[in-house]
Order: sequence, then structure tokens, then C-alpha cells
Amino acid sequence: MISVQEAKSHILATIPVLYAEFMPLGEAVGHVLADDLLAPLALPPFRQSSMDGYAVHHADITQANTALPVVAESRAGTEVPLVLERGTAVHILTGAPVPDGATAVVMREKVRRAGDMATIELYPVIENENVRSVGQQIKKGDVALPKGTYLTPGSVGFLAGLNITTVKVYRKPSVGILVTGDELVQPDGASSGGVPSGGEGTLRFGQIYESSSAMLAAVLRAEGITDIMIRYVADDAPATVAALRELAEENDVVLSTGGVSVGDYDYVGTSLEEIGVETVFYKVRQRPGKPLFFGRNDDTFIFALPGNPAATLVCYYQYVLPALRLMSGRKDCFLPKLKLPITHAFSFKGERDEFLKATATTTTVTPLEGQESFVLRSFAMANALIYLPSTQNSVQPGDLVEAHLLPFFC
Repeated sequence: MISVQEAKSHILATIPVLYAEFMPLGEAVGHVLADDLLAPLALPPFRQSSMDGYAVHHADITQANTALPVVAESRAGTEVPLVLERGTAVHILTGAPVPDGATAVVMREKVRRAGDMATIELYPVIENENVRSVGQQIKKGDVALPKGTYLTPGSVGFLAGLNITTVKVYRKPSVGILVTGDELVQPDGASSGGVPSGGEGTLRFGQIYESSSAMLAAVLRAEGITDIMIRYVADDAPATVAALRELAEENDVVLSTGGVSVGDYDYVGTSLEEIGVETVFYKVRQRPGKPLFFGRNDDTFIFALPGNPAATLVCYYQYVLPALRLMSGRKDCFLPKLKLPITHAFSFKGERDEFLKATATTTTVTPLEGQESFVLRSFAMANALIYLPSTQNSVQPGDLVEAHLLPFFC
């Protein structure tokens, strides 16, 4: 059994970045750039007014209330360049080209207009006031966004303004999910093992509805991963081997839920051995989620997650999500951390670190009721996990603890 930090170090040392591919800009949000992107043009590409007003030569304004004739108008989209003669003004709108010869734009609130005359109330007018210079945002040939940039909607808008329509990004992994358990029934009434459940929406004695596959598919899609394959098997060794082999051959990452412990009907561990999976680590000194397995089979990486759904989700956020982000080219792969005062006392015994479902604000973090590994209701309300190492096994209200913020809330 290894520590939480050792497990994370093994993932960092093992997981590679996937190959890059070209993608339309509009589909690239949530991906990571695989190359530097150079600006093919300057932004703005011409001198541009930053507000509505009047373009003037600043030296023509010799005192307050200087009156100048208005000789033209420059609007956004003007295709013919204008030239400002000294001693005149041009009415100009936000985003419009600043005429050659103009050295400043006076906002319209500082100008009185009467017919063709504009009286400039402002004095002095500063050179380049309210004028965006060519390339003020970025110059042609400069690095627009560097390799490794995580593309956001703002990134897409910026690149679209540079007429960049295709980008080279790291591929997101494909993920296979294996769900095991004779007791599991799909919410539509189908049994995981293919045995009729006794009617749609009806559970037989000893059965429960399976939730882990829907939960894992949801968190994967939230991360922008859509290539997802799900297989369900009963507690049967040959079926488990066949399903794991198929998933490992078809996907970059395989996640299994349940069957990884040492019970009489836990076949995942032996099935992984049979298909040749190399163990990186097995069992982590934590609660919940101790029976976590991480291994590799050539270029496929396998996480055998605990069967209890809350333990499954804790292990996903702490280990699987960082691995998926690393494969996708991200550097910020782990959940953001904050040191926050805890609102309630908590203590535990033993040598395993604790992860507590919690709600965090900007000033405090509160552990929720229902910390058992089978309880998902508290996870449904959580926006953070409190991490308590075994060396911090007793905390009082106001003590600082480490809060890991969940992706939907940060």
C-alpha cells in the first residue's frame, strides 16, 4: 500500500501526452495547443478609435473651447482611408479607422456640436489619446498563444479575430468503462449480467440500481471526453476477461468499477493479470478508495476503481482526472487547492488519509453528513473535497484544512 502523494507521483511519471491533431477552431474549446500560434496579422490592423468622438490633431487644441469645422465622418467598416487636414475635425465612431494626420480622439462628451462646427471643451488634448495603435493588442508575427495553452471561449474569440480557423491540439483520450456486479440493475430495468430484472423499474430482492457508469460518463463528458465505451458484466471470470481485453484494445484508458478486492467473486484483479496488465500500484493509504489499482497494458492505462460509488468518484477526481488531463496536454492536472478554516470538528483513527465530501465558500469549508463510501447524496451537494492526512487526524472549528475544489465549481 502506498501513500496518496506516492500514487500521484506514479501517475505523473507514467502517463504520456497523446499525439496531436488538427481541429476546427470552433470545436477546440477545452483542448490544449500542441504548437505555438503566430499572429498572421496585427491587431488592430489599423489605428482605431477607442470611443465615439472627434479625431483631431492634438496641437490644434490651443485652449479650452477651441472650435473646429467637421469635414468628414469615420465609421467602423469604412473602406476608404481618410486624411485629416490641420485645423479640422472628423466625427468618428468606436472601432473606426483614425484618419491619417489625426493624433487624438476627443470623446464626444467633451465636445459641443453645432451644425458643421465642433467646439472642443477639453484642454490640453494628449497625443494618442483614445487611439489604439497598430498592433497594440498583438503585432504580426508575434506568438499569439504559446504551445500548452488551454483553449477557452476567450481563446477562440481572440484567434478568430486573427483569422485562424484551424488549430493543432492534443487529442483527448478515449475511455472504456467496465461495470461488474450480479446485484446491479440498469435504471431502465436491464440487469448488468443480461438477466431480466423482473420488470422495468422493479428491483428483485438483493438488487440495486447501477449508477457508476452514468456518473463516470457524466464527469468524462464534462471534461470534454466523448469517445466513451461502456461494458457491463456479471460476476463471471471469463466474461470479465473478455470485456477487459476488448476495452483495453479499443481505448486509451480503461476504468472498471468494483471487483478489484479479494472477495470470492471479485474477478477484475485476476482478469487484469490474465490480459497482461502491468501493475504500477495497488491500494492507496486513504479512505475512501483504498482498493485502487493503476496499471498499463502497452499504451493503454487501466484504473480499477472501488465499487462503492462515492469511493469511485473520489478516486476519479484524485487520480483519473489528472491522468486524463496529462494525456490531453494539460499542466494544471490536479484539482485546485485552497487552505480554508473548517466549520466543524472532525477526527478519525488509523493511518489512512481521509477525503471528506464538503461545501466550500471563499472563507470556510464544511464537511457534509454522509461520509460513507456508498453515500452519493452528499456528493450531489458537494463542491469540494477536504483532504486530511493521517498526521492531521483531529481538527477543530477554525483549523485550516486543504480543500480540493471540484471542476463544476471552479
